[in-house]
Amino acid sequence: MSLEHLRGHWLTAIVLRTDLQPNEAVVVLSSEDASVTLRLARIVHARTDFGSPDSDFVDQVAVRELPQDGPWPVEAHHLLRHHNNRSVLKWLTITGPSEVEIVAEDFSID
Repeated sequence: MSLEHLRGHWLTAIVLRTDLQPNEAVVVLSSEDASVTLRLARIVHARTDFGSPDSDFVDQVAVRELPQDGPWPVEAHHLLRHHNNRSVLKWLTITGPSEVEIVAEDFSID
């Protein structure tokens, strides 16, 4: 799923809730005109590398499906150990000065 329209937004919040059942990640991207909330549930992997403690400019946002069966893209091979063999996984990547990578069973946009 291309989220090209979110390029140029600011990464303003990331909340990981492991105390919920199912666990979830909420990522908020904002622009001058609007905010978009990305929600991922049943997280199997999360990694962040923040460039600064303030909000960061978003260069690229993408969500790709990692199939239950069949080969995964070469660029996702580092995630193979997180494969749950139960469902298709959603792989969210956000790049810019900060990087975010979250793999989960469910993905939605508010």
